[in-house]
Amino acid sequence: MKKVFSLLSLLFCSLITLFGQNKTLDGYYPFQEDSLLSSMTIKDNQIILKYENPSIDKVDEILTFEVKHIYGMPFLSLSRNMPPEVAKWSDYDKSDSIQTSNMILFLSFKGKENHIFAFTKGYPFNRAPLTFTRYTEWISKYRDCSSYLIEKNKKYSVENLGSLVVDTPWVEGVKGDGIGEGFTFTRDSRPFKYLLIMNGYISYDKPYLYKYNNRIKKLKLTGLKNGKSQLVDILDTPHPQTIDISFLENGEDVRIEIADVYKGTKYDDTCLHCCINFDEPVLPYESTLPD
Repeated sequence: MKKVFSLLSLLFCSLITLFGQNKTLDGYYPFQEDSLLSSMTIKDNQIILKYENPSIDKVDEILTFEVKHIYGMPFLSLSRNMPPEVAKWSDYDKSDSIQTSNMILFLSFKGKENHIFAFTKGYPFNRAPLTFTRYTEWISKYRDCSSYLIEKNKKYSVENLGSLVVDTPWVEGVKGDGIGEGFTFTRDSRPFKYLLIMNGYISYDKPYLYKYNNRIKKLKLTGLKNGKSQLVDILDTPHPQTIDISFLENGEDVRIEIADVYKGTKYDDTCLHCCINFDEPVLPYESTLPD
């Protein structure tokens, strides 16, 4: 059994390395319905933007791009700004005050398919990802949070973990690194075997906040019914990754606690951007955060 487990671990690590080295983003990515742009298709170093949401009389736009890391955060640097239609609901919207950018913050992962959460300037809907995702299918609930940070009028509460909106992590609120701080993830009877998480503080406008703050290095998971505990390693990357919780019973709530951190360069606040139910293991686009 130990030999089989070791082989499976080696295979998983090899796949992570392979996906990170290839750095392929090729694929079709549908956008949310709140934009005249319907999708983007990535092929090699090109992005093809389609206008079909609803269909308007405009030809596809083709932009070239390169991947850049700003303070370690991954961006697509486009050959020109995103078209203003990214922030328009209909063709009747003639607003000329929309400001867009040639930068797309992207968080990518590979499961059965490639997925991207893409954030860009101009798309106005509460700083939410432009790309369509399935995450709302798996409503996640949280309770008994030990602490959270309040800065001025902003609360970094545990409920933020159910949102993909930028600048909304859960941040523990005690002095020091927050070791032992945590919350209870409430599960229902659906047999989800994984949690999908995004590590750290993720911001489009302030990408440096990822490295400035602590990220989670290890989590302690404890089933509140069977009492079993596991320590799990967390990769230092903002890209989505999954935690295997198959050791829990179906519907069993799990206590999640910070066990170790990657130290921030400026602050000792430990941040976690997202933690939701998921139905398959995924590989993050990059397995470690570049310098």
